[in-house]
Amino acid sequence: MVNYKTALETAQQQAQQQGFEASRAEWLLLDCLRWNRTQLIMHLNDDMPESHVEMYEQAVERMLKGEPIQYIVGFQSFYGETFEVTPDCLIPRPETEEVMLYFLEQLKEGERVVDIGTGSGVLPIMLKRLMPSLDVYATDLYQAPLEVAKRNADHHQVEIQWLQGDVLTPLIERNIKVDGLISNPPYISQNERNVMDQSVIDYEPSHALFAENDGYAIYEKILQQLPHVLNAGAHVVFEIGYQQADYLKQFIQNLYPSIMVNVVKDMNGNDRILAFQWLAEP
Repeated sequence: MVNYKTALETAQQQAQQQGFEASRAEWLLLDCLRWNRTQLIMHLNDDMPESHVEMYEQAVERMLKGEPIQYIVGFQSFYGETFEVTPDCLIPRPETEEVMLYFLEQLKEGERVVDIGTGSGVLPIMLKRLMPSLDVYATDLYQAPLEVAKRNADHHQVEIQWLQGDVLTPLIERNIKVDGLISNPPYISQNERNVMDQSVIDYEPSHALFAENDGYAIYEKILQQLPHVLNAGAHVVFEIGYQQADYLKQFIQNLYPSIMVNVVKDMNGNDRILAFQWLAEP
């Protein structure tokens, strides 16, 4: 029999040999078992059941090939809550929590809001949990991530209106007007592939990462369609790449000269949030 300590040490050595941080092996073990670190310490010297040995060995094998741990274990934490993730949707990042909270600060009770390109659904679900009076919609171009999002909504016991289609088209077709719009769309340029983590390129869905026109295509499409879906005074909040603020500000100013655009930095000091309020006649 092997105990948890020996299994972990073996996996840590394998991780380091493959160029990964040893801490990934511990993170993987904790997530596989749904344990916290205190539980691991308490059980370090216990013999591992065969089911745990087999589960962990298979997970380590996938980890050593570069697969993200979130896809191996099937979940990711976002704002302290657990969400299912699959290779059909992007793994939520901590920076997106900041974008969500900034958006939430702009909203009033009972307003109707939409998340464009929802992926696993973390944004609309957490918005609804944090402000239950909101009437929340979410769109995605693809059916597969919407199915993941629906399961997450069921798990968190919130009601979201899910719509499939390209950016704002599902709202326009149904004549739905909103008081707030948030989006973390694909915004990476194909030119940036060489500076990205290889596991992201190999495993996360490219359609959720990359956009045409140097990463700006989805923003531009959303921005051009805004007059069809926004009520006067509506708040718009985008997550952006750290070098995209100047271009997007200029693009918005050219479309809607009277709108004032704010850019907010994230916890790392990078431009992360682009926000503005819609006027009655921009």
